Amino acid sequence: MRKIKYMLPAVILLLFFFFGCKQKGTETENSSAPVTIIVGHVGHDHHTALFVALDNAEQFSKESGIKIKTVEEFKFYEMYDKERKVADLQIVKVGGGSKMPTALAQNVIEVGLGGVAPVLASVDSGAPVKLISPLHYKGDMFVVKPDFQAKTWDEFVEIVKTSDNPIRIGYKSPDAVAKVIFEDSLRHEGIVFGGDLSVEGLQVQMVNVQGGGKLNVALSGDLVDGYVGNNPFPSIAAEKNIGRIVCDLEELPPGTFRNHPCCCIAANSKISPEKSEAIIDLLVLLLQATETINHDIDKAVASAVHWIGTSETVEKISIPTSGYSMETSQQWYQTMTQWAKVMSDLEIFKGTLKELEPDNIDSAAYDFSLLEKAKEKLEKRRNENQ
Repeated sequence: MRKIKYMLPAVILLLFFFFGCKQKGTETENSSAPVTIIVGHVGHDHHTALFVALDNAEQFSKESGIKIKTVEEFKFYEMYDKERKVADLQIVKVGGGSKMPTALAQNVIEVGLGGVAPVLASVDSGAPVKLISPLHYKGDMFVVKPDFQAKTWDEFVEIVKTSDNPIRIGYKSPDAVAKVIFEDSLRHEGIVFGGDLSVEGLQVQMVNVQGGGKLNVALSGDLVDGYVGNNPFPSIAAEKNIGRIVCDLEELPPGTFRNHPCCCIAANSKISPEKSEAIIDLLVLLLQATETINHDIDKAVASAVHWIGTSETVEKISIPTSGYSMETSQQWYQTMTQWAKVMSDLEIFKGTLKELEPDNIDSAAYDFSLLEKAKEKLEKRRNENQ
């Protein structure tokens, strides 16, 4: 009896210590310190989901509980899950093409919005980059000078094959989505192309204008006869009458890239695990923003104009040429397989992905675990609010 009497306080203390530590651990887990996430975008309307998300977060929070507080517009934001601060967001405008995934690989940014082709090329190079969500498809155009004779693709091919001199076509960067699609079509037509004028029989000279913002400058300055690039640059060219849109690149033969994935969300694969929650919450907002773009074109246009500085006229023409979706559909996977095949055929792949069959790049290039958790969180919050 005496042993039991002396053991009871010890047992009580032990239980108190056990449950106290467990409770303390739970509190720490649920109230982890805010992190900083640096998000890069290219600054055109293929990334409208980010702009809509930050402009309309207060409305979205009524459903998702994810709130945004603006510290400095376009640059610094605070993100909250209900009343708990989750992250400081730093928004950075980075260059298009290979510049975004390069910034990811160098840890200049941690999450980036950019083209699928440059991201695949970055993975191929061995960079610590993963594609974590689809974002956007289509929206890439073939533009020529207003007085260029060709009105259709077939007419352009005829001019190319009968011209005494190479036709000069601009592009924004070596791995740009529009360039890869265009060169695949030139190859299909049996047209000799490249950047080196000394190549025998060269019919199309591909000219790197060093950035999307320089496409129209090169066109109006007579440095090129036309260009391939993403909206809104072609729509700006049409508005200012410095260029004429021949066709949407998805229409080009052999038809490989109809409804092609264009932009995606990528991340540095070495991001520390404690930042996962913040990225999930950001993806929740982007999911809501994508739904809004597809149901409220006026909000999409307003945010694009607000962030990019284009006119409403341009965005009302430009945005409808694009598709906005974060769904990893069967069609998305199939077209991404086509991307891999074409990039391999064009000898863009030289490393990690070169030896892989196009169907086997999933584990090397994609990681949709955070996207799936974001979808689950949004669905759960919606059910709670019903």
